[in-house]
Amino acid sequence: MARLSPLYPRGPVNVARHLEPLPDDGSIPGMPGWSWIHTPGHCPGHVSLWREADRTLIAGDAVITTDQESAYAVAVQKPEIHGPPQYFTTDWPAAARSSAALASLDPNLVVTGHGPAMQGPDMRRALRDLADDFFRIAVPRGGNHAPDRGD
Repeated sequence: MARLSPLYPRGPVNVARHLEPLPDDGSIPGMPGWSWIHTPGHCPGHVSLWREADRTLIAGDAVITTDQESAYAVAVQKPEIHGPPQYFTTDWPAAARSSAALASLDPNLVVTGHGPAMQGPDMRRALRDLADDFFRIAVPRGGNHAPDRGD
């Protein structure tokens, strides 16, 4: 990511005229049957989308289904549950709470910002395992954005 940084925008882009606040009741205007869930950790305002009718979860980057820290895994795209991308996650305790909240939904299908969609009992088991042991599985050792793991 550091090598690509010269390609990043140098200043902010104001998109305010395109935005509307989400309703406090969790609904999503124009998307009947869907609700939003605040899932901070990867970034403070991160939300995931949930449709109870078929138990579909759009998790964004709260959890992902490929190992973003491995160029090989990104190229191969083997589906597997991971915590949020380590290189941009700044609040690991919030990310842990968000992964637990998503696992508690017991989704049938998970669509993420990185990696292929996953469904079925193996996905649900992996999501629960991530939530149960988040700090060992998802959090990097050391680094500027890693909390003390206690090990």
